[in-house]
Amino acid sequence: MGEQDVKTPRRATSRRGADWHRRYGRLLLASDVVVLLWVFATAHIAWAVNAKDALNELDAGLSPYDPALIAVSLFLVGVWLVALTLAGTREPIVLGAGADEYKRIVTSTLMWFALVAFTGYMVRFAVPRSYVLVSVAFGLLLLLLSRWSWRQWLVMRRQRGEMSSRTIVVGTPGAVERIIGVVGTTSQFGYRLIGVCIPARDDADSIGGLPVVGDLDEVVKVVANGDIDAVLVTSTDATHADMVRQLGWALEPYDVEIIVAPSLANIAGPRVHIRPVAGLPLLHVEEPAYRGASRWAKATFDRAGSIALLIAASPVFLLTALAIKLTSRGPVFFRQERVGHRGRAFGMIKFRSMVVGAEDMLAELQADSGNEVMFKMRDDPRVTRVGRFIRRTSIDELPQLLNVVKGDMSLVGPRPPLVAEVSGYGNDARRRLLVRPGITGLWQISGRSNLDWEETVRLDLYYVENWSLVGDLVILWRTLRAVISSEGAY
Repeated sequence: MGEQDVKTPRRATSRRGADWHRRYGRLLLASDVVVLLWVFATAHIAWAVNAKDALNELDAGLSPYDPALIAVSLFLVGVWLVALTLAGTREPIVLGAGADEYKRIVTSTLMWFALVAFTGYMVRFAVPRSYVLVSVAFGLLLLLLSRWSWRQWLVMRRQRGEMSSRTIVVGTPGAVERIIGVVGTTSQFGYRLIGVCIPARDDADSIGGLPVVGDLDEVVKVVANGDIDAVLVTSTDATHADMVRQLGWALEPYDVEIIVAPSLANIAGPRVHIRPVAGLPLLHVEEPAYRGASRWAKATFDRAGSIALLIAASPVFLLTALAIKLTSRGPVFFRQERVGHRGRAFGMIKFRSMVVGAEDMLAELQADSGNEVMFKMRDDPRVTRVGRFIRRTSIDELPQLLNVVKGDMSLVGPRPPLVAEVSGYGNDARRRLLVRPGITGLWQISGRSNLDWEETVRLDLYYVENWSLVGDLVILWRTLRAVISSEGAY
């Protein structure tokens, strides 16, 4: 990246990535307008139906058809839309994956509500309290449902290679291959990897299945000659701070996004904070929230949620128990020793899905599969007819709610390992035992039994390092979708 690269003339054409961002942003804006107009129209209709209600008369002396109130409602719609825009709810960085989009919607809505309440109090405009509260609750619900629906549509388009940023990865072969292994398998984030740039001294034709399109000194030339939307720079000695800064200057005319992947494995954004010191950006990494109030809140949520689920699923328990008892010999429940928090063993309870004596057949099957740590077989001959159904639908795991009530497990957490599996753990894998194992987790919503051992450990470690109650709620919601699709369950 020499002097000639910095003086490259500005391109006249716009990037496809920027084009789809703008188009999708306009779709979201139009959707938000329709949703909010619908919300306030519904609030007006509901108020008109109950106009004679004593509470409404006490709230305000206005008619729902009063022109002043209609004008105020339209003004409030405009202010709400402005709040959503200022909060960045339509920025490309939050679209397609993660909870940031939803968090920004909730935050901007609460700020809008606080502003409306304060302004109404100061100017003494008697807008009915019930009218505003219904509008906020209904509006927030519809906004979240609308954005969720648009996200499903966007993810489907991205899975077909559309509405994504065409990205090249820059770095050494090892670092590039690690990035490809993570980013290249998650299309919902919107990065379509099309090539790599590695040091000139390496003569490889491809890395991680992607073609080598240039060396580190030819990044600007590759961007100039191709339809590139983003450059993803890995964190290695070859891609030092001066190189990244010069790359940013050289790519300024090309409307290209520059992304730097720091060498912080399995650490999520909320734990990472950037603090500039004398022009040098330092990444501050907070300690994982394993202790204190967070752990107490998680335990309370687990027990309350599991008790509620046990009550709701009681008919399923009864029908499953009858089906197992009437179709195969043996007990209804299967109890297996698993390793939990801090390495303590406990008896995990499941509905029996295999024939009696299945564990005695394990050694022979495991030898045939070649799996040294975590054994899974798609067509396991030990599984009964009823067992195949309850395993595919995850009904066999419902009795684990009893383990959650006892405190042995959590609703969300790492996969509960067998004693034999723990004996094969390395130091990294043992960190999975810092939290209670879960009925579901990142492994459940990311492929279940289709995952290999290394990917399962990576997902579990990511959860251990970054867990939160909000993250648990997201995983529980995505688990419901995974169970319905039955993907990776056998």
